[in-house]
Amino acid sequence: MKITGKPIQNPHLLRKMKQFLLQSSKRDALLFSFAVNSGLKVSEILQLKICDVVDHQGQIRQSILFRNEKTKKHKWFAINKELHEALTAYLKERTLQDRNEYLLKSQKGKKSITRQHAWFILNKAAKEVGLDGISSHTLRKTWGYICYKSGVDIAFLQHFFDHSSPSKTLKYIGIS
Repeated sequence: MKITGKPIQNPHLLRKMKQFLLQSSKRDALLFSFAVNSGLKVSEILQLKICDVVDHQGQIRQSILFRNEKTKKHKWFAINKELHEALTAYLKERTLQDRNEYLLKSQKGKKSITRQHAWFILNKAAKEVGLDGISSHTLRKTWGYICYKSGVDIAFLQHFFDHSSPSKTLKYIGIS
């Protein structure tokens, strides 16, 4: 099923993607969980460090205030139950050395995985469940769609996505 430019509106496909990624690695599943539960761009997720999600007592934060290094803008989002569970599972498995390490660390050094590798991971999972044409914004749009369908005000989503009008936001999240 080709969905280029559209959110994934089928919850069954989202669950299947998550299960596929969990079989691959908890890091890859965490990437997916962040993408569908935070509304952040993949490039923003890859900027996150351990200290962004874990407090000084080693507890997962209730919310994250994120600063996009490229745009210098701040975004705040709550860590919901699903994202909290994904973080817990991942951090149990990961050997922590430094709170300033990237959260989604590459196996090849101290840097985060690349945008290209993140895209590869997510596309492989999408193809596994029968989707093709997934873009780097598909899961961000999916988050917006899920929020809107659950009753989140379009004005909040417009502000979060930095859109100029509610109609632009509705189009972005696949609501006609």
